[in-house]
Amino acid sequence: MKTRLFSFFSFLTLMAFLAPEASGQAVVVKKRNVETGEIYSSSSSKSNTNSSFNQAIKYNFLPFFIGEMPLGYEVKINDYLSAEAGLGITTNNSLDELLYSGYTDFYDLADRNLINLSHYASLKVFPEGNAFNDGYYLGFDYHYRPYSKGFTVDGATRRATKRFTDIGLVFGFQGRPSEHVMLDVYAGIAQRHINWDKPTLTQIIDPVSGNVVANLDITNDRYPTLGGLLGFKLSYLFGQSIIQGVSNDSSTASKAKTKKKRSKRRRRRRR
Repeated sequence: MKTRLFSFFSFLTLMAFLAPEASGQAVVVKKRNVETGEIYSSSSSKSNTNSSFNQAIKYNFLPFFIGEMPLGYEVKINDYLSAEAGLGITTNNSLDELLYSGYTDFYDLADRNLINLSHYASLKVFPEGNAFNDGYYLGFDYHYRPYSKGFTVDGATRRATKRFTDIGLVFGFQGRPSEHVMLDVYAGIAQRHINWDKPTLTQIIDPVSGNVVANLDITNDRYPTLGGLLGFKLSYLFGQSIIQGVSNDSSTASKAKTKKKRSKRRRRRRR
């Protein structure tokens, strides 16, 4: 399993660095110097219009229905690649309870829900080179969600946890309705590993006192299955790209050099 994940991760990274240049709409502006008659042109790409930010704080709304509230941070590595990671709080998986309530003691015998921590990480590849702009992406997603329950039997409290680990692929779309706001919608499929503490309640009669004694046995159980990945994220963008800042500085410097050359030519002509 580790070998497959490493191979796939290497493939995504290779795609990101070997991807062609962005194919956004280019606007070419031709200008003419009235004094010298020289014609020069400057082009600007639409894909770079909103690329001044390279960091984002993200919140995913859909996991609320499975008892998770995740908050994430995404950074733009380049125009073709971005990385995201986050932490969350889990309470109760309502969807899993709806499916398995009545078939297992994990939900039926629990006295209360316990708060737990989740985490996730993802790597996104933008084939068109429009990271943090309007466009689609392919993502490699890892997600870990633990859900804990509290059981009280004969005055003693026991804890059991059901852990969901998802490793899968997603296809998503990002849109920029405003300068600092970005929407992210995605769907995909994952190989899901479930590792949980399976509780079983047994009742026996004490031969000495004749009373019924309850006993809670917790055994570990694990199995693989398939899972769906869905998300709707709202992002707040901030932070200026270091690479873009350098390019802007270089372009400003080149413009200054051009102006100096033109002023020298004018002085020579006047002489």
